[in-house]
Amino acid sequence: MTLALLLALCVPASAQTPQAVVERAMARAEKLVASEKGKDALEIGDLDRAAESLAKELRPLGWKAAPALGAAASDLKRPEKVRLFAASFLALIRDPAAFPPLEDILLNRELSPSVRALAAQSLPGQGAPDAAVSKALCAALAQEDLPREVLSETLLSLSRLGCQDPAALSRVARSFGPRPSKKDLALVSAALAALGRSRGAVSGKALLALVGYFPSSGAPRAAAIAALDARRAEITTWLAPEALPVVAEALRSETERWDTMIPLIHIATALGPEGGRALLRLTRHPDAEVLAETAEALAAFKHVEALPALEAVIAGAMNDPRFSPKEGRPDPAVSLARLEKAVATLRRAR
Repeated sequence: MTLALLLALCVPASAQTPQAVVERAMARAEKLVASEKGKDALEIGDLDRAAESLAKELRPLGWKAAPALGAAASDLKRPEKVRLFAASFLALIRDPAAFPPLEDILLNRELSPSVRALAAQSLPGQGAPDAAVSKALCAALAQEDLPREVLSETLLSLSRLGCQDPAALSRVARSFGPRPSKKDLALVSAALAALGRSRGAVSGKALLALVGYFPSSGAPRAAAIAALDARRAEITTWLAPEALPVVAEALRSETERWDTMIPLIHIATALGPEGGRALLRLTRHPDAEVLAETAEALAAFKHVEALPALEAVIAGAMNDPRFSPKEGRPDPAVSLARLEKAVATLRRAR
């Protein structure tokens, strides 16, 4: 047996089967991990780096190593750390052939959260179509017992892809209550961003419901409105009757947040004349940029009834604190110029 092993080691990697090369690398990884017992942090770090360097031996195999690495990462008889190394080697392949085993790892409830989280993080980088990546990640999200570590990585990847079925995203967005804590807010925001990337009337309705679910002036509602703005074209085309009361209410309750008011004005404008009328109450808003956005929208709809209030703003602009410079905000002179231009347009419309 020893002779057979020596002969195998003498055979070039290119002449060995991918399975054999992977098995040998994983055996060495197991030996390195086993030797970490009783070592200090510095020594463990050195041994981990030695294990990580085994990726160089697997690199020439390319996509051919994917099945064997997937099997190694899913083998519950191996130490968890070794399975994590196998999953990381699999993720480095960056080829569609690595996608199926990574998907299997992600969906396998028996595997540790760290291995599954790595799979969720790595799926988008394998060159598979976005639709396939979204389907796999959304299938994981449908598991209501998904560990937090896996949930976080899954949502992070989904925040640019969305889901065909919004039910799981909506459930996650609500799962921490209407006032999620700071540690939960990132998960809620990612779920909302993913809804902003989803398509179809069902997910649009779910997003409108979430705008109403979260209290006004809070970060979760701001994230829901930002996601709604990302769906503006669809929402205002397919769901205008449902969207109008939600947007009108938000325009009344979100006054204190200029960063939320801007996308709301854009959505209201896209809703047409009815949305434009909801902007009339903003002609005295305490923020210069919001005023400018409002005035331009009202001018586009020729709402001349807004002229007296807007003309009063311009007349008192020199002593108006709204037009004083503020750090991190647009030049107030630019906002005033936009306001003046909109007022000129309204005057011509009389």
